[in-house]
Amino acid sequence: MLFENKEVFCMLFPESIRTLVCSDFDETYFAHDRNNAKDVKALMDYLNKERHLLFGIVSASTLDMIKGCLDEMEMEYPHFIACNSGTELYYYKDGEEIYDLDYEKMLMQQGFTKSTILDVEKSLADRDIQLMVQELFVDAPFSRNYYYRETNREEDERRFQQIRATAEAQHLIVNISKCNPLIGDPADCYDVDFFPESAGKDAIVRYLIQKYDIDFDETYAFGDSGNDIKMLNAVKHGYLVSNATAEAKERHLKHADFPYNKGILSILERRSE
Repeated sequence: MLFENKEVFCMLFPESIRTLVCSDFDETYFAHDRNNAKDVKALMDYLNKERHLLFGIVSASTLDMIKGCLDEMEMEYPHFIACNSGTELYYYKDGEEIYDLDYEKMLMQQGFTKSTILDVEKSLADRDIQLMVQELFVDAPFSRNYYYRETNREEDERRFQQIRATAEAQHLIVNISKCNPLIGDPADCYDVDFFPESAGKDAIVRYLIQKYDIDFDETYAFGDSGNDIKMLNAVKHGYLVSNATAEAKERHLKHADFPYNKGILSILERRSE
């Protein structure tokens, strides 16, 4: 797939890869209010000098949402984008968008269909567990995103256990994390995201490590919320940026000293020390 009707600037794709760096998008790679353009440029300058480093975005957002923001902020496209909670994988090389069909085939081999998630939604509704569909993601082929409105801690945890058990019975992964109002989510809700059991942000990391035969000691990941924790634990060097949510910081103890891109850059610069 080629970009049409516009000039798109992509990072130079490395000919040989020794290091993998994965970053969440909203509130990690960039500030949702777009106030960190200088830090974005500083990180990109660093990455463009690293000829053996593969860098990409791993996000719950849709591809159109990510590309729209990159274009708006006039950012270079990274080497890859894994979108819709790590269920789709695209590479960017010499102005070309390349969809990873091998990764899709791996998901398809599970016999997954979107109706599996819809059946889970109905089953939970029958038990008075109401999930609100996040409309921006309804067209995602391998995932479905919801909001759950919190009640009280004890009742919420009981329902979360039911959600996880129902998903597991259908060979689905479910990620449940507190919403971040800074990215436009409702303050009194949780994100509840379903996808095939071999997918997810952590699965993307493992897939890329295997695909490019990367030494585990040379793997990095960065995030800001609870839905990034599995990805951070799937690499050797997984960090929350300093602006991460309180919930995420309770669940993961390695934190960068700075927010957003500045936090990412501060960790990567240690590699040469």
